Amino acid sequence: GWRMVDLSSEWNISFAGCGFRSIYYVGALSCILEQVPQLLHGAAMFGGASSGCLVAAALAVGIPIEQLCFSILNMAKEARKHTLGVFHPTFRMLQTVRHSLLEKLPQDAHLRASGRLCVSLTRLADGQNVLVSKFDTREELIQVLMCSCFFPIYCGFKPPSYHGVLYVDGALSNNMPLFEHRNTITMAPFSGESDICPREGTFNFFEVHYGNVSIQVNTGNVYRVCTSFLPPTLEKLAEICHNGYTDALRFLKERGEHSHFHPHSQQVFETFIFIAVCKVRPKYIASQEFLNLDLLSEKHVPRSLSLGKGWTTPPCRERGKERANAEEARLRKMLLSHKVTHSPPASIQEGQSGNKHYMS
Repeated sequence: GWRMVDLSSEWNISFAGCGFRSIYYVGALSCILEQVPQLLHGAAMFGGASSGCLVAAALAVGIPIEQLCFSILNMAKEARKHTLGVFHPTFRMLQTVRHSLLEKLPQDAHLRASGRLCVSLTRLADGQNVLVSKFDTREELIQVLMCSCFFPIYCGFKPPSYHGVLYVDGALSNNMPLFEHRNTITMAPFSGESDICPREGTFNFFEVHYGNVSIQVNTGNVYRVCTSFLPPTLEKLAEICHNGYTDALRFLKERGEHSHFHPHSQQVFETFIFIAVCKVRPKYIASQEFLNLDLLSEKHVPRSLSLGKGWTTPPCRERGKERANAEEARLRKMLLSHKVTHSPPASIQEGQSGNKHYMS
């Protein structure tokens, strides 16, 4: 097992497949980028199975964390439009993934990914695990990622092929590629022995090892595994993302990797997630948890996502400034309207005479 990253030698990062819960990694990666960006930028390889390989691919080819976040939120939103969710005949999970990859992957993605990305596949014929880390074309890279994400029945009945061979979900044979390498940081949104994972306070019945991932069998994990296949609400996804951030921060603190923790960085991150959810669902009403944060003060405005003196915005957190500024102004106005509507100042409350025409 991995104990301390040796920055003088090569290290890898591996992401377990976990369906819609892959939003957990957005939170964890945001924390690492804020605290110890070198941990990501200097990694030799990124490994992943199923939804985890999409996260690994985003890191390997340089897709910003924000785009990854929006892709996951949008997919969940699309799935929730149908009463049967992912099982609805008009919802095509793999086509949605493919469309997202075609849109987001740079033209030289296969060159960037070769030697840097390790994707776990399961050969349909014999159930053997196959690891792929060389990609001749962009289309081949997309096909490998599609193979790793194909969960039988759940994604359909006709598995995709790679080099003429049929493959299914990589998580079925190896859910944590690169696990055997001593210097691999492992991440999973299930409590167990992964380096970054939830800590369970509940009683553990026993522990199972499935596809190189240690998963404790307890009520929390049973719920997590079951809900991985069902698209959660956007609020729930924001909560899972927040948990990823706090679990990664605990991991860094325990290993002494974070030397300068910036107290406002977590609020900045939570504001970023709030804005992401708002963008995906414009009519989203701010939950009480977000309203409790003083989002209207400058220090919490994620325009620059700056983390204090001497810190620069990590490359994965760049945004279109004009669009972002306009969006944040609109959201701040919306938040203010929401606060005033729900808890108007005493002077306004006293002046109310059964009407609420003071708010347009």
